[in-house]
Amino acid sequence: MTTNCKNIENKVITTKRRRSSTSESYDRHSQELFWPDSDDNDSFFSNSKIENLIDNKVGTFNERKSNINDFEHNCIDDSLFGDINIPESENGNLGGTPLVQDFPDRINNSDVIFSDIDINDYIQDSEKDLFSDSLPDDFAIQNTQKFLEDVAFKVPNIPNQKNKHIPNDDSMISVSMLEDIQGSQYETSEEIRNRTIQSNQCANSSHKEIADLSHLNWETQIFVEEKNDIPSKGNFYGLPDSVKKMILEHKSITGLYEWQDECLNLPAIRQRKNLIYALPTSGGKTLVAEILMLREIICREKNVLFILPYVSIVQEKVSAMSPFAISLNFIVDEYTSGKGKCPPSKRIKRKSIYIASIEKGAILLDSLIDAGRANEIGLVVVDELHLIGEKGRGSVLETMLTKVMFINAKIQVVGMSATIGNLTEISTFLNADVYSRGFRPVELKEYIKCGRDILQINAAGKTLEEVFTFKRSVNFKYTESVARCDPDHLAGLVTECAPKHCCLIFCPTRKNCENVALLLTQILPKSRFLEHQKSEKNDLMDALEKICGILSPVLAKTIPFGVAYHHSGLTTDERKFIETAYRLNVISVICCTSTLAAGVNLPAKRVIIRAPYIGAEFMTLCKYKQMVGRAGRAGMGEAGESILISACQDNVRVGEMLFSPMDKAVSSLDNIDGLGIQSLIVSSIGLNLAHCRRDLYQLLNSTLLAVQAEQLGLKTETLVMNSIREMFKNRILEICSREKSEQASIIISQDIRNDMKSITTQERRLFIGKSTKFQLTTIGKASFKAGIDYKRTYNIYYELKNAQKHLILTNYAHLLYLVVCFNSNATGDELFAANAAILFREYTSLDDTTQKLFQLVGLTEAIAAKIRKTLSIQGKMELKLNRLFKVLILIDILNLLPIPAIATKFDIERGSLQNLVSQSTAAANAIVRLCEQVEEFWCYKPLFERIGAKMDRCGTIELEPLMELPAVKINRAKQFYAAGFKTIEDIAKCRPMQLVKSIEHMPLKVAKEIISAAKIILMKKLDVLEDETEAIKLCLHQTEEPE
Repeated sequence: MTTNCKNIENKVITTKRRRSSTSESYDRHSQELFWPDSDDNDSFFSNSKIENLIDNKVGTFNERKSNINDFEHNCIDDSLFGDINIPESENGNLGGTPLVQDFPDRINNSDVIFSDIDINDYIQDSEKDLFSDSLPDDFAIQNTQKFLEDVAFKVPNIPNQKNKHIPNDDSMISVSMLEDIQGSQYETSEEIRNRTIQSNQCANSSHKEIADLSHLNWETQIFVEEKNDIPSKGNFYGLPDSVKKMILEHKSITGLYEWQDECLNLPAIRQRKNLIYALPTSGGKTLVAEILMLREIICREKNVLFILPYVSIVQEKVSAMSPFAISLNFIVDEYTSGKGKCPPSKRIKRKSIYIASIEKGAILLDSLIDAGRANEIGLVVVDELHLIGEKGRGSVLETMLTKVMFINAKIQVVGMSATIGNLTEISTFLNADVYSRGFRPVELKEYIKCGRDILQINAAGKTLEEVFTFKRSVNFKYTESVARCDPDHLAGLVTECAPKHCCLIFCPTRKNCENVALLLTQILPKSRFLEHQKSEKNDLMDALEKICGILSPVLAKTIPFGVAYHHSGLTTDERKFIETAYRLNVISVICCTSTLAAGVNLPAKRVIIRAPYIGAEFMTLCKYKQMVGRAGRAGMGEAGESILISACQDNVRVGEMLFSPMDKAVSSLDNIDGLGIQSLIVSSIGLNLAHCRRDLYQLLNSTLLAVQAEQLGLKTETLVMNSIREMFKNRILEICSREKSEQASIIISQDIRNDMKSITTQERRLFIGKSTKFQLTTIGKASFKAGIDYKRTYNIYYELKNAQKHLILTNYAHLLYLVVCFNSNATGDELFAANAAILFREYTSLDDTTQKLFQLVGLTEAIAAKIRKTLSIQGKMELKLNRLFKVLILIDILNLLPIPAIATKFDIERGSLQNLVSQSTAAANAIVRLCEQVEEFWCYKPLFERIGAKMDRCGTIELEPLMELPAVKINRAKQFYAAGFKTIEDIAKCRPMQLVKSIEHMPLKVAKEIISAAKIILMKKLDVLEDETEAIKLCLHQTEEPE
């Protein structure tokens, strides 16, 4: 202990000397670079006074001028949503588009432009949030010395960096970074399996090092020769040269990185073995997956299933792949919530790439297995493979991959991720080879900000001083009042980067995103940020107001500064416009939540992590890596930067997080009373993959859970028996009718040996041998088809059963109530809870038919009076009242009220409303599948089919065809219809520039994607017609043949 303390003392003295010699130069450098020269050497911040911010000494926001339309007509290609070419600056970095001088100024020349902001409003709000923007009491003592003292005893022993090996579960490589791997690492599934066996036999060691393959010569390396199962159609990795040209045309990629070429020539690829490849974020993993998918489609003529984590990424990828589909003559199908037919139409002439979310991908695979068509799939690609360890969705992904492996249909599985801490276990589960490489096209420099000090993280360091090296102290010359508003120096850090380059600020909560965005607009240098691409910002705000139906009050104040926020409270359209503007450097700063790190490809020159929290939880190394991975992308300079802001109270946990192993993907099949296992058993029996206990043992032993069972303290046989017992008890399973007649299947309990002493009464027990066959009951089949657990199936079954007695069909309200029931949790407050005051207000204005529904579920006048008096919905009626509140919202949505108007009416975020519609659409489709299995619910099927279609489109009959196009909502569909594009055919046959000139705020890139999507829809229709024609010709030919 004494030695450590002395080391820390010596280290601090050294650090202080280094700082004293360098801080002055850093201060001078910062002033010269980012602040104007003046006699008094004042900074942009030195004249800022909190009184000016609080007293609202600001100008007004000018209204749009009449010549906006003239600009849009004459200079459509120069607008934000036209075909903007971003020129390169002298140093090769991306710069902004030239300002368009024809556009009228919407912002006056005042140094501060807003007259209706009171900084106290949002500072007080942020204090209610988890992280306050006010100055912490211990701010003055947070510095390098404090941070290093806190983490001094958290640094593990760092092994010799010369002997690199594939990152094991406890290796220092996973502790530091995947980027630290030098060269390529490749290990076959057989080598991993043998190493695991040897490792388990070693009593004194838990891991065995793998030989260094960093300098492997891939051209001369000799592997066991096996038959190449992939026919060649050209010289570009077996693809035609036209594919290479299309990649250049649509992705602007002139050549592949060395690792990409290396990966595409691996033995696993040539021999069609399963493969997991792991590289840091921004390494170019997706391009490899796309080449593999195109090769499967074109060369092997097999369909492909591409699993992505979020709906937004699915839609983005569908748009990106559409031009390839048109040119190469295959189909791209979107599978999300209400999109995608299960099973898909069987096509003879064209193959398909099914791009799906995790949940819809699982349903699609089940439908293909059920139809005996699983062999139509040749390749399954999983992006963000580490999500297999996520609670909830992870069990769905694990179940799907288990079935892919179990059916033995020669389907190749390729998974990719940047953040898996237990590659060996995942490889064992998938029987996959592993390829990893620490490659980034642009260097990433990671920093920690402690008070004013900024420390650089050096993963290769062997001592505390080498791991955290002092870089500089920031001195932005804040006034005292500004310093209290911005104690973390966010404005100064942003100004060093923006508006020339882009910056992402990750915030813990959605509210904090908006607060930080507003705070920046009050402190950032006005002249520099307001003038940067002013006309394009005006164009963006106009597009948000016209296309999305509303310009958020916060965004109206922040966008003129090139600042925006991004979280799930915004609608999909709003987020897409902000993302597009950010890519064009019109928006240079986005304050966002952690979901942007995994869900959207938005690179940045600098990433700032506002606090090491996600919500109320401390961030993990996996989340940290996803965030900082957004910094530094090809074409954005020589290096990217990330800055993690650490408060005093977080120092110890920050140190623990940085030196912790990468998050392990742990199976969640046994969570929540084993619901994941029960769902796997139900689906496998429903698909005839398993018929008895012996089959189920074999099935469960094929899961990731079985690989991790020993360390989790579980036994698969016990888990199977417990699940079977529960499902027989709840009448989900039953003995096959043929087995019921055998007397050996049912015995009296007192005849069972070893149980005689415990039996006090005569009772019958069901004895299930290992080979006793069982099947799903009717409710079990309904559970399987609906894709939900049996407990939820019983709940919706009783709701549908009770509704049959008094079903109200004079409007949609009763059916919507049943849809809401499908997704309800125990209290009905999923997504959001009901507002008692608004609920009572809406209740009093209901028509007689809808009021009858409220009375039917138990809302009497007495209860309504109580709600008015207490303004609370807690109690016995809480579940039903929360459901009814959502029903009222969905009624307005079906009545085509604008989303912004509904959001204001019910005081709900627009993004939450959009999520409610998406969930309700999926629920309606699931109820249809459930009703198909329950004969007594035959009447419900057409009703819920109509509900699902109506909610998915949310448009009038004439607009519904146009809303089949991806990302086309009602406002955009109205634009198309008004411009004369009334059908899919009208859009498919027009040229992109024609669409850009006819539709306001239509980017050329989006126009191309929409036209490609329209052509694909027509290709699908053509496939159906051609297949029908061939079938008719065959029938006619057979009838003409002589007997």
